[in-house]
Amino acid sequence: MKFDEKNWPVGHAFTTKLGDGSAKIAVFADPNCGWCKRLVQETLSKMENLTVYWFFYPVLGEDSVVKSAVILSSKTPNKAWYEWCMDEKAPTGMFKASQMKVLEDNSRLAEKLKIETVPAIFLEDGAGPFGFMTAMELGEKIQHS
Repeated sequence: MKFDEKNWPVGHAFTTKLGDGSAKIAVFADPNCGWCKRLVQETLSKMENLTVYWFFYPVLGEDSVVKSAVILSSKTPNKAWYEWCMDEKAPTGMFKASQMKVLEDNSRLAEKLKIETVPAIFLEDGAGPFGFMTAMELGEKIQHS
């Protein structure tokens, strides 16, 4: 099933903007997923001109659900996410009940899209899901989409 940009429920995501953000991807991620963290650490740190829409899909247990909800509830979710991925600084604070609904909606969407693992990357033209990629691989996919 194609999942192109016009169908992304951006209200259920937070964004990372790199450079001018002209290219766009959607990523389903779990905060306890090592490959999701590596995507931030090794791939996105080398990318330019990209907007990433992060859709949390906590599949690795209850701690993933709590971390996802706390990050989404923070004043700056992108900052909390990057601090967790880059520095292992655990997100703190309380989460809002409304974030549980977002996570439930994201989970239903991921199941509809037949996502079986995270990270799951979709290009703005709907191609995907793709798993972890290097910056070079992701750049090539974006360029050819």
